[in-house]
Amino acid sequence: MDTSLWYEYYQGVVYPLDLCSPPAIGQQKKSVASLTTLCSRYIIQDSTMTAQAIHYIPKELCIVLMQEALICNKDRAVDVLLSHWPFETLSLQKLVPNVFTSVRPLYDMLYLSEVTRQCLRYTTCLAHTFLECVKNKTPTKLRYLDMSGFPTPEVILYYLATHCMLSYNEARQNVMVNMYNKAVQLLPQPVPDRLMMADQFLPDTSILVKLDAFVAADQTLTELSKALKVSGFTDSKLCMCLQKLDATCLGEPKLNILLGQINPQYLTGIRLKYNSINCESFCNLAPTLEKFTNLCALDLSCNSITVYQSDSTTEVLGKTLSSLPNLSRLDLSSNRLKYKLRQLISGTQQPLQHLRLAGCGLTESDIRYLSTSHHTKALQHIDLSGNTLTLCCGSLGHLLEEVKSTLLVLELEDSKLDDGGILRLLPYISLLHSILYLNLSQNSLVSSVCLQLSVTLSTLVDLKAMKISYCSDFYGTEDEEEFNRVKQMFVNQFLVVLNKLSETHLVMSDLESI
Repeated sequence: MDTSLWYEYYQGVVYPLDLCSPPAIGQQKKSVASLTTLCSRYIIQDSTMTAQAIHYIPKELCIVLMQEALICNKDRAVDVLLSHWPFETLSLQKLVPNVFTSVRPLYDMLYLSEVTRQCLRYTTCLAHTFLECVKNKTPTKLRYLDMSGFPTPEVILYYLATHCMLSYNEARQNVMVNMYNKAVQLLPQPVPDRLMMADQFLPDTSILVKLDAFVAADQTLTELSKALKVSGFTDSKLCMCLQKLDATCLGEPKLNILLGQINPQYLTGIRLKYNSINCESFCNLAPTLEKFTNLCALDLSCNSITVYQSDSTTEVLGKTLSSLPNLSRLDLSSNRLKYKLRQLISGTQQPLQHLRLAGCGLTESDIRYLSTSHHTKALQHIDLSGNTLTLCCGSLGHLLEEVKSTLLVLELEDSKLDDGGILRLLPYISLLHSILYLNLSQNSLVSSVCLQLSVTLSTLVDLKAMKISYCSDFYGTEDEEEFNRVKQMFVNQFLVVLNKLSETHLVMSDLESI
């Protein structure tokens, strides 16, 4: 599995940003740890000490020990604690902090990869260790493991699915073994040597594992589909339940099979990126999607749903979105939607909070509709990157004026905004007093306009990060040293003005269109 898919996984609508929290890794404010935390941190350094301590401490302190063992990546201590877990439930979200915090993951890929790897450590350690505890018949009381909110690696997902099927097949085998043994005992002359022994992997009571799944391989798809199906049977001992699903590179027929096995009651997020879904295949998929009435986030980006060429597909997609009463986060990026935005999202039952429409070929009429829609009451994150907005500045300005009290993230990367367009938008940008992150990179602007932009941004005291490209008038020289000197001088000037009232992180990128 390409790890870049995992890093990108956190950039979609399925995992919302905890925008108001500090970064989860690095740059945290140091706080004084409690005595309980300090003692737990010391105990979990040695698994032998952990094994001795759990027999003497109150069971409530096992929670603190598990928190420190997970955060400090002490797998052996986690193994010991799970083997003797005194509670029937364990929720990962209640043990470790949300790692996807602040706006930093939107512009820092190294940071994003770091926090993603930490998520994978959590779920990998818990899932593998818990199954080993079940197989080894340890004295754990744990019967419900909740790893939702953190993605599970595909290899661990496959491991869980195969063991789920193994337990179900073993249960059926044990039923047949018991029937055979009863039949042998009813013989006129019972023969004890002919009795069969049942396998011992199965737990005494049912076990449920709740998780977020990432599926990209056919082998994982097959095992997961079977595991989800048997999890719905009343006699299953080891069951799986999905809260979020990321299915990539599978195609519509396989997606329909997988989605058909998922319990709609628990699924809250679906990401179907890179599945070559066209108009026809989406119409086949729509009835299945409409069953997930608890869905809060839907990502259909990077497919081939060209609704502007098909009125019937427009109607089906609009009907599907309107049938999801809890939908608040939507990504339709890289699907051709021009002239059709009103028909698609005007019927949603509640205003959207997160809307990504990057590379959708939007027109002025689409932006005008968005500026007057009911979504302006709640929009916190708007991504209109990759659309030609040169002639849409009037409607775009009206949109910014309508969302000024709610908007936290605005992305307009490579939206063909020129100097005149930015100057027209400056009065509206100055109204965004709640904005935390602004992305205007890959728009060809001269240095004088950029510096005027910095003056406007300096009044936005909540702005945490700003991404912009180097100015187009810097690229006239062939002297690399002079070019670098001019760039650094511009950055210094921009930062002096930008950080007059607050500290804003500036992200610079080279202008690719030059």
